[in-house]
Amino acid sequence: MPVARRRHSPPSDSPDPKPRNRRLRARDREAKLASRLLGENAPAPLFIPVTALYQWIAWLFMVPLCFVTLLTLCLCLNDGLEGGLWRSAPFWFFSMGFLMWMIWFLFQSRPVTLYVWGHEMTHALTTILCLGGIREFHVTAQGGHVVTTKNNLLIALSPYFVPLYSLLAVLLFLVAGLFLDLNRAILLPWGGMLRPWHGFYFITGLTWSFHISFTIWMIGKDQPDLRINGVFFSLCLIVFINLLVLSGMLILASPNLNPAAFGSAWLQAARSCSEAIREIILLLRSLIS
Repeated sequence: MPVARRRHSPPSDSPDPKPRNRRLRARDREAKLASRLLGENAPAPLFIPVTALYQWIAWLFMVPLCFVTLLTLCLCLNDGLEGGLWRSAPFWFFSMGFLMWMIWFLFQSRPVTLYVWGHEMTHALTTILCLGGIREFHVTAQGGHVVTTKNNLLIALSPYFVPLYSLLAVLLFLVAGLFLDLNRAILLPWGGMLRPWHGFYFITGLTWSFHISFTIWMIGKDQPDLRINGVFFSLCLIVFINLLVLSGMLILASPNLNPAAFGSAWLQAARSCSEAIREIILLLRSLIS
């Protein structure tokens, strides 16, 4: 099965191409220094693996953040639907684009090369934003890779939460808006009308559905990008940022919802969750005692 791959190449002036060997030598130097300063009975230095630290961060912070954000998103979506959001043009055109791609993804051949190109291009663009360089960029139907001079958490995981094709669609319509009237009504032969900005919501729904469907599909293929910082932490971060992106789309499509209102709802949901957890802990204490 085709899998998008990314290789990392250290800078050319690096004395050692293997970061793991450098870390081991650094640990040996610190241990020898501690032995000279404190004597033979010096305690061994404490090293916490980065992936283990990320694992704790995921359980303590990322899981609650994901849950509260998902709860807030569901509550705001429910309020929006009750307020008539489902009758609005943005909701309908976004939903049509989203469902159209999902049907294609499930029942037709998948354009894997198109996804792999977007995946590797996101790695490359993020590397450039992080002041890194690109040594090699290769994409085929069987997979792809990009060789970079820099690697970090953002570079490794950006393709899983940055909907590149949706961003390109936004850029396209912003440029088109400089030359065209996107609010101009286009009468249809069978009645009714369309406006060019309806296409913006349709294409955004289609491209974001493309991003989500392939992201979920590829995560199940044991992606090496996820193992760099720990699979569980990486998945939590991917879910959290995608929830934020979806929340932003809901805010843009809802006339009665703005970032301040969403933030207030998020804080209220967080307080409700913390109070519920506190009640559960008190109940368990009473049962144990």
